[in-house]
Amino acid sequence: MDNKIIKNEKEVPAFLTGCLTIILIVAFTFSLKNYEPIRNIIISGGIITYPFTFLIVALISKYYGFKSARKSIYISSLLYIIFMILIMISAIPQANSMTGIYNSVIQYLFVNNYFTIGSISIFYPTLGHFFGVLIAFVVSHLLFATIYNAIHRFTVDYLAVGLGLFISYIIDRLAFIPILYAKGLSQGSNTFEYLIQCLTSEFIASIVASIIVLIIYIVITKLKKTVKN
Repeated sequence: MDNKIIKNEKEVPAFLTGCLTIILIVAFTFSLKNYEPIRNIIISGGIITYPFTFLIVALISKYYGFKSARKSIYISSLLYIIFMILIMISAIPQANSMTGIYNSVIQYLFVNNYFTIGSISIFYPTLGHFFGVLIAFVVSHLLFATIYNAIHRFTVDYLAVGLGLFISYIIDRLAFIPILYAKGLSQGSNTFEYLIQCLTSEFIASIVASIIVLIIYIVITKLKKTVKN
């Protein structure tokens, strides 16, 4: 382990943690919709941005250490929850006073999930989606940081990132997809075959995304090393 990692072990890099939070929120927003780019391949929109959360955690783990990565994951999760609460609060005005644009935003983010207190409508996200993203994020990224921290001293740095990324991303999808479709399965609106199809599609996308993230990680670390020298 190099001296910089030891020196910054207890620090939380604000910029990278902020980026992690923003990407997580954007991924949540995008993953509200499913897409079929190729026949029988169904993926969530979050697959476009979500893989970059692993890239951020990899950089924090490398340059600041495991403890900082773990803190950044917890902080980003907390900010994700706070963001959703703030959005819910902003949606409290009475439904009949909302503009068309405001209604469209609410329908997209909350899919018209709401309960009323008197004449006040309080909107909330689909719980399976909200908790699916949160649980999958925390579990998979802590796992990724743990794997990287455990083996990067004993092998090539890129191999540590690649192995951790592949294992963690698969676990992430295994956690997220079943939680996301649990309600639909229980109500009969989704089938088990559809769940397997989505899981298979996400696994394929995860492999491609992992390769892309690893390449970007290699480029960034090499550029940083070149600049430092």
